[in-house]
Amino acid sequence: MSSRYDVAVDPDAPNNAHAFMLRQVGWNRRVLELGAAHGHVTRALAAQNNRVTAVEFDPEAATVLKTMAEEVVIGDLNVPETLSSVTGPFDVLLAGDVLEHLLDPERVLLQALTLLAPGGHVVVSLPNIAHADVRLSLLAGRFEYNAYGLLDATHLRFFTYKTLQDLVKRAGLVITEMQRVRVPAFESELRVSRQSVPTSVVNEILEDPEAETYQFVFTAVRDEGDERLTQLARQYTELKDAHEALLIAHKATEVRLRNTQQRAATLKQRLAATQAQLKALRASKAVRYSAPARKIWTSLRGAGQ
Repeated sequence: MSSRYDVAVDPDAPNNAHAFMLRQVGWNRRVLELGAAHGHVTRALAAQNNRVTAVEFDPEAATVLKTMAEEVVIGDLNVPETLSSVTGPFDVLLAGDVLEHLLDPERVLLQALTLLAPGGHVVVSLPNIAHADVRLSLLAGRFEYNAYGLLDATHLRFFTYKTLQDLVKRAGLVITEMQRVRVPAFESELRVSRQSVPTSVVNEILEDPEAETYQFVFTAVRDEGDERLTQLARQYTELKDAHEALLIAHKATEVRLRNTQQRAATLKQRLAATQAQLKALRASKAVRYSAPARKIWTSLRGAGQ
């Protein structure tokens, strides 16, 4: 049996949360995967020679998971006893699009961290509730849940860039790698109509560099009190964020330039058409034999000089 989350995983796909997670997990690791569903990511992890312990609530999904994971734990992550039955340690804790489905994601993250080996790291994927399409939907008075995506009907918690940073800090972690899945405004599953929103409103929303971030995928490590690590991690994420902002600004400039070029091309076409019409008019018998027409032609020709 498949699920709505059971999709093909391409480890080389661009702008893709699964591919980002796989790269951040790496190869030859002991991985604790929370909320493994039917194993679409588990299978890809195993292909990278990782030894996976998968935690999943659905017993039917566990049957599939057992064919690809080293160990499968069936249980509800909202119940502390589920993780209490897991034996570590693990090199990587993977929480791919699962924390937003939990009653208390911070408690689950803290408990899972007790199973992480020294020097291990955490990989997390979270959707961005502050995506432009959610904001624009709210402006129209809409906050409608869907079967998947930003407003998945099973989401219990919502995260922005700021609140995920707060979560990480409270868990005693430091972000060392941050990647973003980008989906342009008006192109998400929320289907916001471009024609229904004033351009000034769109421009204001897009001033936020995270407005078109659909998912955050990041790596974090324990904050061991090493100030140098904390500073380096902060500098790295700040530089990467600045780089992302520059790329977005560059893309916006390219779009504006392309629009300007398109308008110039349209004006050039109109000018050429007008000149052709004037030429045809000048050559017509109506101009040659009509005094009023010749007078109009003379004035047009004089205006063009």
